[in-house]
This record gives sequence, structure tokens and C-alpha cells, in this order.
Amino acid sequence: MQILIVKLGAIGDVIRTTSVLPGLHDKCRPVEIDWLTAQKAKEILLNNPLIRKIFTWEERSELGAYDLIISLEDDLEVCEAIAHLKTGKIIGTFLNRGKIDYTPSAWFDMSLVSKYGLKVANQLKIKNSKTFQEHLAELVGVKVSSYVFKLTADEIEDGKQLVKELGVGNSEKLVGINTGAGGRWKYKALGIDKTIDLVNGIKNELGMASIILGGAKEQERNQLIAKVTGMPNAGVHSLRHFAAIINRCQKIVTSDSLAMHFAIAMKKPLVVFFGPTAPAEIELYGLGRKIYPKMDCLVCYLKDCDRRPTCMDELLVSDLLTALKRV
Repeated sequence: MQILIVKLGAIGDVIRTTSVLPGLHDKCRPVEIDWLTAQKAKEILLNNPLIRKIFTWEERSELGAYDLIISLEDDLEVCEAIAHLKTGKIIGTFLNRGKIDYTPSAWFDMSLVSKYGLKVANQLKIKNSKTFQEHLAELVGVKVSSYVFKLTADEIEDGKQLVKELGVGNSEKLVGINTGAGGRWKYKALGIDKTIDLVNGIKNELGMASIILGGAKEQERNQLIAKVTGMPNAGVHSLRHFAAIINRCQKIVTSDSLAMHFAIAMKKPLVVFFGPTAPAEIELYGLGRKIYPKMDCLVCYLKDCDRRPTCMDELLVSDLLTALKRV
């Protein structure tokens, strides 16, 4: 059976979508699975033993015929491209009379293309109690599985060397701190002062060193946190090197972010804190704990908020430290 998975981004979403691969291989034997993704996400899918070939969006003209296409993008251009492929069946989003339609799915009912409209879709998302993996497994008709992502031996050693060059010995126990959230969701990020208190608490209460993690948009804040706490800023790296640095850590404290997905993929004990995004949607596979303040406006998905104090103001460092001790 020939299957094409269509998932271009975001990068964290691409990683968690790999959880469908084991179930497809069990259900559809013999099977060969290709993946259409964005150029920036291709790196995540490299060396995946359950994927035959990776196509970037720019290479979509090279796609062949498939028995099944699993379409997971709510984008009209993507659905139009899929419509031109020879396929036996499409599960997920597809083109219907020039508009996006989808296979009956609670996941897409909560999306931007929801047949109920955005207002109801947001209400459904607030009420949702299932993880993304549960929704995806139901859509495709397979069992829920773990992420499929593996670093090479060389990449693992690179991660150890990168951390060593930052002044952390190979035997030193290390907590990865990723309290930023890029530029899109500013209320997913823990404040600088609270992050400093968290790093100091990890040192004083757990006796562990920290490494400050994040992307290019978080470097200014991360440099400040590193300067005040004396703990190293990991800097900016390729996706797989970023994953290798996380792999070197014994525990992770993170926002709902790419660092969280890498930690889950590599089965690291972790503490994840939430504000505007949905804790219920995230599957931790028993690896850690979810922390969020008790507020009636959580899961708002707002980029701007006029409520004071905000959800991140209400989040307690002591709760993060307690959870970190227990994972």
C-alpha cells in the first residue's frame, strides 16, 4: 500500500504527527509511506525508518500516485495540490467545489476550516479533553503511538560536545530551561524574572545546573537570564543540534513549544506550563506534568490580552519546582 502524509508545519506539529506512523505500519502491511512537508521541517523527518521518501513543498510535482493520502493541512493551496494527485482515498482535508472540506473529525471541527465556524470551533477547543494523538488516531483508524524521531550516534555526541563547550561537564546533571515561546504567542512565555527565580531554585533546591534554551527570537532574553544566573545560554543551532542539546539534559522545563516536542520525542522527564493554549491537547506519554494557573479564561488562544494579572503572572515558580522534583 502506498500512503502519502501531508503535514507541512509547524515544526512541532510535524514531530507529533510522526506518532501515526507505527499504527499505519501495523494496519496496512505491507506499506510504504511518503511525506510532503515544508523545507524547514524536512530536517525533522530525516533518518526516520518508517518513512520511504520525504518531499518538500517545492518538490510536490514529483509526487506519484497513492492508495491513501492523509491530508492534515487546512490550507487551500495545499488541498488544490492534493486534488491533482492520483489517489484511491483521501482522509483529512480535501477540495470540494473549490472550498476546503474534511473527513468527519472532531479535530477539524476545532480548526480554522471548521464547518461550524470559528466561534464554535474555539468553544469546542476549550471543551476538548482529547490529545492531538487521540484525534489523529481516530481520524486514521489506528492505535495511539509515540513520536518517531531518533538522533544519530554522531548527533548525540555533538550534543554532549556542544554542552561541554558551554562549561558543563559530561557527568553534571542538567535541566533544560525553555521558558520563551517565540514571537507568535507572547503569553505562552514565562517572564524573565520568574525564569531567573526558577533557575536559581533548581540550583539551590535540586542541586542541578541549568542550560537556557530557545530560538533566535529569544536570544536577547536568554542572554540576560544567563548573565544573571551564571548558567549557560545554549545559543541558536540547527533543529537536530537543538534536539541533541535537549537530549543531553536529564530533565526539561518548558512552555508549550518545540523544546517540549523534542523532549517528548526523546522521552525526557519534563514539566510543561500552559496559558493561552490547551493542556488537554498535549500527550506527555507519562513522562511529566502539566502546570497551569487556575483561571476561567485559559485556552483562549489570544495573541493579545488585556486581563491583569495574566495567566503567566499567576503561574507560580514554586509549583514548577515542586513538579520538577517529582518527575
